[in-house]
Amino acid sequence: MKTLKNLLCIVLFISCNQVFSQIWPKTYFIDFPNFPYNVIETYDKGYLIGGQLFHWDGTISDGFIYKTSINGEILWHKTLYQNFEGTSVFDINQTTDGGYIVAGSTDKYDSWGDPFIMKLNACGENEWCRIYTFTKNDFDYATSIYPIPGGYIAHIYKTGYLDDNDHVFLFRLNENGDLLWRQQYALSDTLFSGAAGEHMMLTADFKYLINGFCYYPDSGSVEPKYLRPLIIKVDSTGDAAWELPWRYVNGESFHGESYRSIIDNNQTIYSCGRHIDYSTTPPGDRPTMLKTDAIGNEISYHDLVPDSWQAVFFNINWFQDSTIEIDGGWGMNPTSDGQIAVFKVDRNGNILDSANIMQSVYCFSDAIVDHDNKLFLVQGQHDANQWRTYAWKLNSNLEYDTLYTHPFVYDSLCPHPITSDTIPLDCIVVGIDEPFQNPETGKLKIYPNPARDVLHIEIPQQLKNETHSPVFNLTTVYHQWKSAILEIYDLFGRKMYSKEVLQAEKSLELDVSGWGRGMYVVRLVYNAHTVASAKVMVE
Repeated sequence: MKTLKNLLCIVLFISCNQVFSQIWPKTYFIDFPNFPYNVIETYDKGYLIGGQLFHWDGTISDGFIYKTSINGEILWHKTLYQNFEGTSVFDINQTTDGGYIVAGSTDKYDSWGDPFIMKLNACGENEWCRIYTFTKNDFDYATSIYPIPGGYIAHIYKTGYLDDNDHVFLFRLNENGDLLWRQQYALSDTLFSGAAGEHMMLTADFKYLINGFCYYPDSGSVEPKYLRPLIIKVDSTGDAAWELPWRYVNGESFHGESYRSIIDNNQTIYSCGRHIDYSTTPPGDRPTMLKTDAIGNEISYHDLVPDSWQAVFFNINWFQDSTIEIDGGWGMNPTSDGQIAVFKVDRNGNILDSANIMQSVYCFSDAIVDHDNKLFLVQGQHDANQWRTYAWKLNSNLEYDTLYTHPFVYDSLCPHPITSDTIPLDCIVVGIDEPFQNPETGKLKIYPNPARDVLHIEIPQQLKNETHSPVFNLTTVYHQWKSAILEIYDLFGRKMYSKEVLQAEKSLELDVSGWGRGMYVVRLVYNAHTVASAKVMVE
């Protein structure tokens, strides 16, 4: 989806400024095809860039993470390795312990891709990893991940039929990556079609804002349905506060998409995206900024490039003076070279400054404003017959940043120098859809029943945990697990037996010849939850 998104914006690399070309832009690992998807500023004023590596034939190989200095020089890099096949890093965020939480997609168990989430410590070493498997032959991935109190929140994009709404999910995880709840969105209105989420942001009060698109008809009709920006506000428990398909502004029907948002102190939402304008001849796309109020009503939109033919804004950020950075690209006709640029605007969409970065049809993948009010942008460019990662750094006047000359200490939370190496994608697999396809998943098998002398217990190779509440019902399947506790109780609640069992053990034999006659309850406990149980009679 992100690759398709970037193809909206496509051209050959032509640098527009030679004065600072020795500093910016930076080009990384030019001998290895690679493409970036996100960038963050780290606690030590460096930057972390995540993305994907390619084979020379253009197919995806492994995910990557690059750590750079404040001047954009590579300090170390990690490759998320799974036999050179189909792994991408779509989002990274810093955790409170100085480590990193990483989200993306892997085709380790499905050639189309499954979401994965990995926790790294401050040395870039794997602490835990989870792969969340959906139905086969769908391209499913984690687009956004944030640390929150007690764990993490992740936005999951699940593909399928383009006209259904089975796409937009949030996963709430505990600190070990175990699934606490899963919620699906864009189901509240039967007029929704093809709803999809592009990005999720964490608000200051730990609520969640999802940007994307859907197809929705004009008022008073069912068909035809038009492409609309979709914005969803979710409270901290996972319930949708509102779901807004942008439809009308000042009485005019609005068509387009939204990609990311920022929020001001009045809870007004500013989103970047595209406006499809059918009123012109020929019709065209405009890179636009959308304003939405706190309760989900359209306020206004602001097209920044009039008469463009195809265009989009992908990133939006606050500068420290409360002006807005917004970036993207456009073409003026089907044969013109594309242009990517950065704008500084006020809250009413008035252009205060702008900088054309290059002629290209590939827009910026990600952009941030750092602690020093500097804008750092990353994007992949396809030149010399391969993908390369580029990075730009601008000051708040949208001029190329100059070199920092004083020393910085990097990765101080790691007790040893960080080496560049590979991180195997050895993850616990969590099945999302399997319980609905196989009701026998996770059950204990006990025989004979009744038992006289010996009781045989077969340990399930997959464990199933079911959670029920007034808000949601959630079933999680663990494909890989280290150990669980097998317990047996009599009907008076007395524990008769307890043993730690490993997944590899598969079965147990118990001597019950000395047990009293009666009914016993057998249960398997994993992560403090009963994941399987059965009753057995001893004669």
